[in-house]
Amino acid sequence: IVPVPIKNPQGEQVLLYKESYALVVGVSAYEKGWPTLPGVLKDVELVKYALEEKDFHVITVINPSFNELRNAIEKFIHRYGQQEDNRLLFYFAGHGHTLKLSYGDEMGYFVPVNAPNPNKDQSGFLAKSLNMESIEVFAKQIQAKHALFLFDSCFSGSIFALSRAAIPANISYKTSEPVRQFVTAGSADETVPDESIFRDQFIRAIRGEGDSDGDGYVTGVELGEFLQKAVVNYSKGSQHPQYGKIRNPNLDKGDFVFSLFKKERIEQSVDSIVLERKKLEQDRLKLKEERKRIAALQNLQEEKQKLEEERRLFQEEQDRLARLQPPSHSKTQSEGVPQGMVKIPGGEFLAGANIGCRERNKFRGNCQQVWLESEGPEHMVLIDTFYMDKYEVTQDDFKRLMGGNPSEFKGRNLPVEQVTWHQADAYCQKVGKRLPTEAEWEKAAKGKRGTVYHWGDEFYGRMANFCDANCQHGRKQLKLNDGHATTAPVGSYPSNGYGLYDMAGNVSEWVADWYDKNYYRTAPRNNPKGPSSGSSKGLRGGSWSSFPDDLRPAYRSGYAPSIRYNDSGFRCAQ
Repeated sequence: IVPVPIKNPQGEQVLLYKESYALVVGVSAYEKGWPTLPGVLKDVELVKYALEEKDFHVITVINPSFNELRNAIEKFIHRYGQQEDNRLLFYFAGHGHTLKLSYGDEMGYFVPVNAPNPNKDQSGFLAKSLNMESIEVFAKQIQAKHALFLFDSCFSGSIFALSRAAIPANISYKTSEPVRQFVTAGSADETVPDESIFRDQFIRAIRGEGDSDGDGYVTGVELGEFLQKAVVNYSKGSQHPQYGKIRNPNLDKGDFVFSLFKKERIEQSVDSIVLERKKLEQDRLKLKEERKRIAALQNLQEEKQKLEEERRLFQEEQDRLARLQPPSHSKTQSEGVPQGMVKIPGGEFLAGANIGCRERNKFRGNCQQVWLESEGPEHMVLIDTFYMDKYEVTQDDFKRLMGGNPSEFKGRNLPVEQVTWHQADAYCQKVGKRLPTEAEWEKAAKGKRGTVYHWGDEFYGRMANFCDANCQHGRKQLKLNDGHATTAPVGSYPSNGYGLYDMAGNVSEWVADWYDKNYYRTAPRNNPKGPSSGSSKGLRGGSWSSFPDDLRPAYRSGYAPSIRYNDSGFRCAQ
């Protein structure tokens, strides 16, 4: 996606905003007849983090009284809302309430920590709660061009416009005009759950899911449309968010904007990338000289460790430069390669491993001879060119095609697990592909390298998703941590030499072959496809619950094709 340039009415390109500020208010520990909301504290932290990702300076206020809330809003507006090129966002999580007025209208209120329940003390409630007309006054005091108010509460209000503006085809015009926009989590008399659906969908929207026209920005109108559909869906019709703009012809023409591009990514020039690459080449020359110096050292073990550390840093530098590449220059798919797949060139490679108990005991308190037998002997295999999925099949992909999601750890971009071999095989056939053979899988997993792991001979805890804190070495717990307790979103860790992700860890992957622990002793050299029959199908690659040595490309295991585990998934080949 190429970011759309933002221009003023004179056609001059400008930045979206000079500064961005957010006031996030959470009311949890109510004192006078309202139910407490323990989940609000989590909402505040998550919203703060998501807004900081979007370059907001975030101020949080927890459990304010009426006076403290009003003072916090006034101070926020006076300090940050007077610069025209700024943008302001106000987020409230807590109880909301709607009262029917004597002349027939309804008025929405949001409730500070010391406001009494109106069913018991209505006059006290009116004196200690903040109504939507007050918010309208605050909105008009703001001099900043754009302001967005979000209320994770249910109530009716009188300041929303009755009509909904269409999502603009080009945001340039909309961003040049001022606006005051409002979104609530639901309408009057609806109950907002403490585990907030509104908060979750708001964060998803500004991280990209709300970009309905694919231009690289989420506008206030797109946000309102997304929240209205998503919250109604996930609340099963119990919440109906409201959104709109202030009823003022001078403040309803523009549109609030969240950019999906980091500043440095948008502003990065081709010249600066060239300079970065020159620096990388200089660093490579320095590394070469350093290797010569290390080669003269007496201690071979120390030399090996330093070399592996240098390779890791070099890979991180390459990954960093790849992320700096402007979106307009990126290519997501090479010519002739199926979408979402990687070409694995044909040729010879060494399959299996000759490994003894000493190596296995480095991370495990025992050594089972059957596992060692299954990996050996190391032998040469010739494979034809094939294609492999870049990522493990996600729960979103599986559910879209197969109509269900058997996974224990739910998440759209998490790998599907608890699938049988038969389900994995059926999915691949439905998309016109197949499961890879064991030999194909092992060649792809090695990533052009002959090392113990696809990144080198030493184990690094941040290179793959494995058992980390749950690993036990005899009676001693390993001090390792990969950042995820169970499955991780696909692509969370560095790719291997072929550009494939999660070939080590996350979930073990079904392969097409029947499993035989002695197969490597008699396997043919050219394109082996496993035994003709058996009771178990092969699983490769280790998982989030595996020991580090199980993440080696050579490690083999097999299970009944009808079995389901929360650490077993798959990817397709072609």
